[in-house]
Formats: sequence, C-alpha cells, structure tokens
Amino acid sequence: MFKGLLVLLPALLLAGFAPAAPARAADTGRLYLVGLGVGDRDNMTLRAQKIVAKADVVFAMKRMLKDYAEMLEGKDLYDAGHGLFASFGRRGGDSSALEAQARKVIRKAVAEGKTVAILDGGDPMIYGPHTGFLTEFADLNPEVVPGVSSFNAANAALLRGVASGKVSHSVILTAAFGVREGYTGKDTLAELGKTQSTMVFFTMGMNLPEVVEQLKRSYPADTPIAIVSYAGYRDKEQVLRATLDTILERSGGKLPFEHLIYVGDFLK
Repeated sequence: MFKGLLVLLPALLLAGFAPAAPARAADTGRLYLVGLGVGDRDNMTLRAQKIVAKADVVFAMKRMLKDYAEMLEGKDLYDAGHGLFASFGRRGGDSSALEAQARKVIRKAVAEGKTVAILDGGDPMIYGPHTGFLTEFADLNPEVVPGVSSFNAANAALLRGVASGKVSHSVILTAAFGVREGYTGKDTLAELGKTQSTMVFFTMGMNLPEVVEQLKRSYPADTPIAIVSYAGYRDKEQVLRATLDTILERSGGKLPFEHLIYVGDFLK
C-alpha cells in the first residue's frame, strides 16, 4: 500500500494536488537605508525614488526633511540625527533621546507592516552618518539602496579615469584622520603616500596646509591636485586644478563645505 502511495505522489503533485502549504504570516514591514544621491535631484536613482514614494515612515536629517518636503508630504517624519548608534564615542542628551525614539518608532512600524526609510545624501555607505542604524536593527534585515556619491559626481567633473594613473592604478578614499592630533591609526598620510597612489579626500574638518605638507613628503612637488566643489550641482560645480606646490596659493585657503580633493598623476 505504502509503495503505491509513493508511486502516485509525484503524479498527484504534477496534477496540482500538492499538500496545502502552511498559512503565510501577514506581510511584515521593511527597513531601508536610502541614498538619494548628491547634488541635483535628478541624480537620485529610480529605485531610491520608488522606495521613498512607498515609505510610510521617514527618518532624515532636519535639512533633508526640509529640502525634500514636497516628496515627503503625508509621511510620518522623524529626525535621524547624525551618527546615531555608531560604535565610536559616547553620546548623550539629544542623541540619546533620538536613539530611544528611533528604536521605538522603527520597531513598532515594521511590526505593523509599514515601510521605513532612513534617508541620506550621496551614497550612505561612503562616509555616511547613518550606518549605525544597520547594526542596531540588523534583526529586521534592513536593505541599503545605493546612491550617487560625491565621489562619483566629482570623477565625472574631472573628465579623467580616476584609476588611470601612471605610477599607481590604485585609489585611496580617506577622511585624512591621520593629520589630527592624537590619531593612533595605522593609515597615516605618510603610510598611505608610500605608493603614490591616487588619493581622494573626504574633507570634513581637514587642515589643507597640514595635508599638503605631509603629502609633499611622499609625492613630487609638481604632482597634480584638484579640488572639486559642489560636485553634482550643474549650476555651481567648480574644479580648481593646481599642484602640491601651488594649491595653497591658488585656493586662497577658503573652500566651501562641499568639496573633495584629489591628488595623483592621473590628473595630468
């Protein structure tokens, strides 16, 4: 008898008489970290636009909530702070309050089947301030939607293949922490500069004269350097070209907050 059932079972499955599957649980919500791209609005990817459109709850920095107010109309909006849930340093005050709020709101929304989007400019995985959310809510299986980084936009503005150097074909992205007092990491500029690779500086709080002085210990003084300001904004994007010997004079020591610095012979 059992042998007969075993013979008949494949036929029954093919005929559509498979055993009933267990009832599917109600759809659960989703959590996304979304890169909106840098510069002009049309640098946003279609995927990012779709996720934002279907989001019920949105976390972003206050300025972004204001700049994208029209797109976010009708959604529940919250301040994402800066560097929440990061593994470095200890935070208190407003940051602690924002973390407590995010834990409560995000977990409740996802449990209720809602879509939550944490918004960031550029690409959130390149020096982005919100990657701590991915660790804090790892059990919710968050998804990252990549965006156009300032690095991508600045590469385009330079009209040069960033990996096409003659001395080195490698590219180093750095925030130049190595020039800060008390820094104990192994990635000092002296070490990074030994191969004379192309370097791209994400320049938050960087001391340009100090960086140039250290670079000149590893690179020839006539090594090209370029400063790309407002990458991705067609109306105000600017490129300043010089060498390590002339950049301080050419730049005048005054740079806008939104800029990247490139050093390497690919610029020749």
